[in-house]
Amino acid sequence: MLTVPAGSVIHKGNVDKVKAMLPPGLEKLVRKYELKIKVTNYEPFHPSLNYIKATNDNLGKTKVWDVGKDYRKAGWSNYLGGLPFPKPKDGLQLAFNFLNTYTGDDGDRFYDVTWISAKSGIETTEYWHWLSMRTANRTDIDPRPTVPDFAADRMRAASITFALEPYDKQGFGALYFSSLDPVDLTGHIYVPAMRRVLRQSFGTRGDSWNATDFLYEDVGGYLGAAEWMNWKIVGQKTMLLPINSGAKFGKDVKAVFDVDAWPHWNPKVNWQPRPVYVLEVKPKIPDYPYSRMLLLVDAETFTVPYKEAFDKKGELWKIILGGGNVSPDPKTKPPMPGFGMAIDLQAEHASIVTYRKFVANSGLDPHIFTVSNLKKRGH
Repeated sequence: MLTVPAGSVIHKGNVDKVKAMLPPGLEKLVRKYELKIKVTNYEPFHPSLNYIKATNDNLGKTKVWDVGKDYRKAGWSNYLGGLPFPKPKDGLQLAFNFLNTYTGDDGDRFYDVTWISAKSGIETTEYWHWLSMRTANRTDIDPRPTVPDFAADRMRAASITFALEPYDKQGFGALYFSSLDPVDLTGHIYVPAMRRVLRQSFGTRGDSWNATDFLYEDVGGYLGAAEWMNWKIVGQKTMLLPINSGAKFGKDVKAVFDVDAWPHWNPKVNWQPRPVYVLEVKPKIPDYPYSRMLLLVDAETFTVPYKEAFDKKGELWKIILGGGNVSPDPKTKPPMPGFGMAIDLQAEHASIVTYRKFVANSGLDPHIFTVSNLKKRGH
């Protein structure tokens, strides 16, 4: 495995020495946008003991296949929990891995979203509360493996989120569900000014997440269905990524991002040499906004910390980058989040996410994820 000495700082003056460990978009951030990469030692990762047990118990049971142009038809069977393919043989198996990788069975997070222009710096910031629950193929906390309230509708996960600040956004909320089948996210939004709950379909064709530079599918690297894309492993390499970023929790975005210096979006975090799969992705959906994507899939966490997205002309459009933090208890809980960001290189604009608080596997009540609770919390 290629490596860089811990303590090294990669910058535009020495980036040629580690060019092989950076994808093209990240190299551009270093050369043109003055990103500095502080290298720390590689640290191994393992999921919870229960997730490992589920992986071993279900080894060899999951089947996946290419559904061709019929991308609304399920292309998998017999997935029962854990990592489906510890040694993925192709891009489709790898995609199914990161869509089912270990993130715990629920999460409760308070986070800030900040909009940034390379020309003028911070434009605005919003403060949100987001709760999520894996509703199928759970491994860590009861009810396992499925939450009965959502079983009949074949729900994979449920989320509910509320705006806390600024005042004019306070009370706005969204409730949404992802399915075990390759269909759009569905849910509801609560609009305080109207005092109404509106049913919503969060489409697959490039809907922006909360008017940011993220699409819904960009969250976590890729949040869509495996059936929607063609997947091809084009390499296995060692790359520098912020898996254990050391990003600090708190209200001050300056603790994580260098917002004072141009281009105002560079993260101040730790990066490690990581084994990755390089995954080329092309959409089956005709009017999908990206012509293709390049994903780096970490070969231990099976997360997607880095993505390059290209426009219809084939030019680099966006970079999606995310970093984590170590788990407070690797035997029972997932890693902590660190930061997230989407950079629109063509507009020279970014949206960044930082965290104030995160708790996983706390045993959230399924009744949190209801329309009545969405309306109640919005008032």
